[in-house]
Amino acid sequence: MRRQLIPNAITIGRLCFLPAFVWVYSRQAPGASWAAAAIVLVLALSDVLDGWLARRYGWQSDLGRVLDPIADRVLFLVLVGALALFGTVPWWAVAPLVVRDGLMLAGAALMLFSRRQKPTIMRGGKLANFILVCGIQFFIIDVRVVAWPVYGAGAALYLVSGFRYIWREFANDQRAGRSQRRGRPAE
Repeated sequence: MRRQLIPNAITIGRLCFLPAFVWVYSRQAPGASWAAAAIVLVLALSDVLDGWLARRYGWQSDLGRVLDPIADRVLFLVLVGALALFGTVPWWAVAPLVVRDGLMLAGAALMLFSRRQKPTIMRGGKLANFILVCGIQFFIIDVRVVAWPVYGAGAALYLVSGFRYIWREFANDQRAGRSQRRGRPAE
């Protein structure tokens, strides 16, 4: 039972290292910061590791199902927020992602507190996360000629995955409402 805590501890550790990233990046931004890029790499790999451990060894938990997606949203909000705050990218390049993650966090909170359902992961979102992190990394090391197209592709996929997720949850909610009106349990 205690082993289930390992993926959750990794997720919490990822959140705890976000201030270190902001501090390190602030010292060299908007120029290249290899130290900040290394921190982001460790943060991204920790996300892969906690998910792999949870699935591979059956260490999933209700806390992890809630905490990991929230940590992912907070991670991206901090990363893109730092890019904009320190002048690496303009706010217009970050705003859609911030709105998307804000909506995702609000939707997850509604699901948890009103419907008593836990958020579920969509595989397309993982690809978007990977590409977006690569774009962010290129900005952090100041290789903008590569950063812009990779970031643009990742941001587009990130937005699409967010809208797909919202649409899926809305459709699930509608099905659950129809089933309850008919007196049957939701599927």
